[in-house]
Amino acid sequence: MSFPEDLQNYRQFYRKIKTFQDIGSVLHWDSEVMMPSKGREYRAKQISEISQLTHEWTVGAEFKELIRKAEATVPGLPSETRPLWEREFAVLEEERSKAEKIPAEFVAEFSETTNLAHAIWADAKKNSKFSDFETILEKIVGLSLKQADYLGYATEPYDALLDSYEKGAKAAEIDSLFQDLKKELVPIVETAPNYPNPFPKQISKEQQEKLCKRLSPLLGLSTDISRLDISHHPFSTSLGTFDKRITTRYSETDPLSSIFGVLHETGHSLYEAGLSEIEDGPNPLTDFLSLGIHESQSRLWENQVGRSLSFWQFLYPILLSDFQLTESELPFSALYRSINSTQKSKIRVEADQVTYNLHIILRFEIERELINGKIKVKHLPEIWNSKVKEYLGLKIENDAEGVLQDIHWSMGGFGYFPTYTLGNIFSSQFFAAFEKTNSGYAKNFSENGDYSSLLNWLRQNVHHMGKKLEVKDLIGKATGEAPNSKYLIQYLKNKVSEIQTV
Repeated sequence: MSFPEDLQNYRQFYRKIKTFQDIGSVLHWDSEVMMPSKGREYRAKQISEISQLTHEWTVGAEFKELIRKAEATVPGLPSETRPLWEREFAVLEEERSKAEKIPAEFVAEFSETTNLAHAIWADAKKNSKFSDFETILEKIVGLSLKQADYLGYATEPYDALLDSYEKGAKAAEIDSLFQDLKKELVPIVETAPNYPNPFPKQISKEQQEKLCKRLSPLLGLSTDISRLDISHHPFSTSLGTFDKRITTRYSETDPLSSIFGVLHETGHSLYEAGLSEIEDGPNPLTDFLSLGIHESQSRLWENQVGRSLSFWQFLYPILLSDFQLTESELPFSALYRSINSTQKSKIRVEADQVTYNLHIILRFEIERELINGKIKVKHLPEIWNSKVKEYLGLKIENDAEGVLQDIHWSMGGFGYFPTYTLGNIFSSQFFAAFEKTNSGYAKNFSENGDYSSLLNWLRQNVHHMGKKLEVKDLIGKATGEAPNSKYLIQYLKNKVSEIQTV
């Protein structure tokens, strides 16, 4: 498609920034997956330089002038293309105005600090010693408060950080939503059955890896644009248009952990792959809409698909073969019940789909009070352990299974955790809308391992929409109603009833 020269010049500069951001993502991925441990300090400086450079380009006079000239051409464009360009510049201006509020030297310091913090966190977790992480976490909290001040807020500092992940979200509104959700979840948790680990023996990393490498292509993420690796904490990232990376971790006593890690991260990468398909990308409208929407995609494939009866009717014989098990050693009913079992657990990433949101509510409450200055970093283990006891009835034995279990605070990701539960809410609503217009999907899932109907629905209604709409408008257009949690509650109630009949 041919654009006026000023639009082309603006897009060219934008894509230069995006290219260098992708280079930064490559450096980050390598540091988590491949890099030798002694390379951490210099790598932090490399990533910091890239972050500072792209920040300076984003807020600089040259890009600002290119945007001004490009935007001036929009009124002369054909009426059918004008609204999208207007939306593009509105999104860009909002992102740039945020970036302009943050000094480049702060961006560099924050990037370097959080990159170094990852290694310190990993060692502290390995040694189960929060005091080893405490000092740098205090620095990250201080930097996060500075960031909130730079960005500005009306009510509380946490709102400024939350807005970076879920635009327009307010902590008070999320707290109200979460408290209502907690009231609904508690009785489900108390009545939901618990089933034991059904595996009769340990499953080797090699056997798990064989199965896990089948999963992404099965769901629609081909191996020519993705790869699977190992990291301390499962994650996914996009390194470019046709380069989506996924990681997981393996436990020989709990092979389901790696399977659901891959399903979850594949959902993220399917979304990123769909965004990459949008015409005329990359541009400001071909990025992900919000972390809540991003998380909805991972949770949908992990839960609505990955824990469904039809999914496991297809995958079960493949799992038996790859894990070298027989049906008598691992009966289908025992496996499926275990997959959908409800058990209060200490570890968020291993939590079942019913109790998972209690883990998120706990973290949201703690980090909100931390950022708002109501609690101190040094008191985190005590507060964490107390809330786990209150919400889940469990006793934390050490810091590794408690306050050190998540990577997010070492990344400075305050405001990230609430998007997980928002993702659960959105995913249930999206899947319910898909079901209404695709009544025969379960047969294709179970008999053919064919998930194309779901992927195509998501491509059309979510992925290919990019940032063309706001979150509430996207959900309304895709599902016919405003975001609400009733579909999540109904899904969980149905699941608890279903597994008792298998």
